[in-house]
Amino acid sequence: MKRTVAYLLLLVMGFPLSMWSQSQGVNPTEVQEKKLLEGDPAAKAKREVQKRGAGERSRVRVTLRNTTEVKGYLSQIDADNFQVTDRRSGQVTTIAYQDVTKIRGGGMSTGAKIALVTGIGVAAIVILVVLHQQLNHS
Repeated sequence: MKRTVAYLLLLVMGFPLSMWSQSQGVNPTEVQEKKLLEGDPAAKAKREVQKRGAGERSRVRVTLRNTTEVKGYLSQIDADNFQVTDRRSGQVTTIAYQDVTKIRGGGMSTGAKIALVTGIGVAAIVILVVLHQQLNHS
């Protein structure tokens, strides 16, 4: 029975890792696009803002060249700048694309989500194994 549980643990823990490595393939088009984006930070910021789109569901954290950070949602997108509205205060901040160093989404990153799900899965398996051992020894 212990051997079955051990194999089950290996299967459950090893499967997501094998899928992760297969999903990390590099697309040549992505590499070329990344090289183009690295040349002009303003163009990269503009593309990122346009990709996200405007609306209350487009939450962002924008880091500016002067190291300040603006949080909120994209309320308006123009040719030379965009506006971020703070959800709580309603304050609107107009930001020029050339002032942007980094744009992040308002939520957790994909890596953080994967780590969270993996941690929950491992904890659940450990709990099940401990409960199974306690029930068999009682």
